[in-house]
Amino acid sequence: MAPAERRPVIVVGYDGSEASRAAVTVAARRAGRRGRVFVVHAYELPPDFLGSPNFDRLLSDRKDHGRALLDAMPLTGSDELLDTEYETELIGGPPAQAIAEVARVRDADEIVIGARGLGRVRALLGSVSQELLHIADRPVLVIPAAAVERGGAE
Repeated sequence: MAPAERRPVIVVGYDGSEASRAAVTVAARRAGRRGRVFVVHAYELPPDFLGSPNFDRLLSDRKDHGRALLDAMPLTGSDELLDTEYETELIGGPPAQAIAEVARVRDADEIVIGARGLGRVRALLGSVSQELLHIADRPVLVIPAAAVERGGAE
């Protein structure tokens, strides 16, 4: 009996931007009908010094915003996602670290992420896609903003 062929597993970062929507579309296409896509949205944790009531309120707001983005995703994306098995993951913490960790835990074949092209200052400070290229232990496909603008990523 031949071993079962492994289904493609792809992790994609999502923040609601055009670039992240394009990344979800690319991930769904690459996974195909047999594959699985894990869509990750990471939200920034509030600083500890805010105190309990303020920390809790801000944390709740950030979780609610992230959940709303993920819940609306199929409505703003393309039909490819609807033809693919997918799950969403909402995680508190730095986005690149959260995406890399989900990819590790889910034994993903690759990570797909959109680059928003926020300019040179942002590039100097770092970006999620740039950080992922340094910390990920598997291939990372970055969809550049220029490709999204000209429609080449979708």
